Amino acid sequence: MNLKLNYPLKKVSSIKIGGIAKFFVNIKNEEGLVKIIKWAKKNKLKWFVVGEGSNLIPRDNGFNGLIVKNEISVFKIKDNKVFFGAGNNLLKSILKLNRLGLMGMERMAGIPGTVGGAIRGSVGAYGQEIKDNIVRVKIYDGNKNFWISKKQCHFTYRESIFKKNKSWIILGAEFKFENENPKKLSKISKDIIKLRQQKYWSGLLCPGSFFKNIIIKNIKPSSLKKKLLLQIPEDKITHGKIPAGYLLEIVGSKGLRFGNIKVAKHHGNLIYNMGRGKSSEIIKLAKVLKNRVRKKFGINLVEEIQYL
Repeated sequence: MNLKLNYPLKKVSSIKIGGIAKFFVNIKNEEGLVKIIKWAKKNKLKWFVVGEGSNLIPRDNGFNGLIVKNEISVFKIKDNKVFFGAGNNLLKSILKLNRLGLMGMERMAGIPGTVGGAIRGSVGAYGQEIKDNIVRVKIYDGNKNFWISKKQCHFTYRESIFKKNKSWIILGAEFKFENENPKKLSKISKDIIKLRQQKYWSGLLCPGSFFKNIIIKNIKPSSLKKKLLLQIPEDKITHGKIPAGYLLEIVGSKGLRFGNIKVAKHHGNLIYNMGRGKSSEIIKLAKVLKNRVRKKFGINLVEEIQYL
């Protein structure tokens, strides 16, 4: 299976941070994934499955176990139903759907990572979410393969059942789409990619948005919600959410730096590695930012990224 020893975790995360993984392997099919997980369990190794690491912060002290890179890239289509293997690149998948005239994910173009990672993180952008068109998801739980329905995935904003059941590995998912003009879909994706490039420049070492946006209806108690909304201009609220980036901007996050980790000068919720960053620096910076927002607004920011 091409098992590698002492593998640098910097190679599996878009922010290029982290120590050494004891074992690492690339897996390209379901059978191989089942086999390697059984091997890890037999050898009493802890294991962790990654996609393209676009939302991952590996720790400086590494991972004393097995890292599995899910590269299952199956693609099957029947009418307007599509099955994507979890290892498919999300952007390439969206562009393929556009060419086929299948509508429903075109506004998510530019979100980094894989289809499996997008499902796990319940990602979305510009009014669309990955969950919108899912019919069912195929899982391996360490013992058997099985399907669960969209309802059983318990999708909410940036949350899913897969974050709670950490031993569940997403193998792939079946989607159902509506038909639309391919040129129209391609133009929408092209325009959104241009918008995203204004925020995420080429070669940027970052995990995307660092903190989750604030869902207004979930703010408790109501007195805190009322007080907060008095401080936020209406034009800053989108789809019922207050952008974490706006709150961070107000508390002076832009340009803040710890070692080689820095908040972008143009966006308060964009934290990036200047080249030799460490996870310890990210953790320190995140703590400072959370404290500032809590002190100013009474709100606890929650990381969208995942520490490994």
